[in-house]
Amino acid sequence: MSQDTASTLNGRSHHSANKLRLLTLDALDHRYKSARRARDQIIAIERELELAGHKPSTSQRQIIQRVVIIGAMIEDIEAKWLAGHDVDPLTHATLSNSQRRLLGALGLRRETPPPPTADDLQAETYAKLGKPEAA
Repeated sequence: MSQDTASTLNGRSHHSANKLRLLTLDALDHRYKSARRARDQIIAIERELELAGHKPSTSQRQIIQRVVIIGAMIEDIEAKWLAGHDVDPLTHATLSNSQRRLLGALGLRRETPPPPTADDLQAETYAKLGKPEAA
C-alpha cells in the first residue's frame, strides 16, 4: 500500500509519525446501527457454534467476521435494489456465494428439519384446540 493510500485511509498526513493505523471492528462507534448489528451478528454466530459444541478458534473468529461483513455488503445491495437503484447482480451473487462457502467452512449449514409425522401433527392440533391428546 502506498503512503498516499495509507494517509488517505487514516485521515492523516503521512508526515505525522509515518504510521498506518488500521481500523478494526472493535474501534467502530457502536452508536451506529450498522456497527451494533455487525457486533450482534458476530456474537450470534459464535453462540450458534458454541451451542453446536464448538468453542470458536481464532481462525474461526476471523471467518465469522468476514461472514458478517459480507452479509452487511449483501444487505446494502439488496436495500438499494429494493429502493429502485441499479445494482450489479454479479456482485450480489459473488458475495452471496462467498458468504455461503465461509458459513460452510464454519460448519454452519442450513439443515431442513424433517417433516412432521402424523403423531406430531395430531399433537399440534390437540394443543391448538386445548384438548388432551388422544391415547
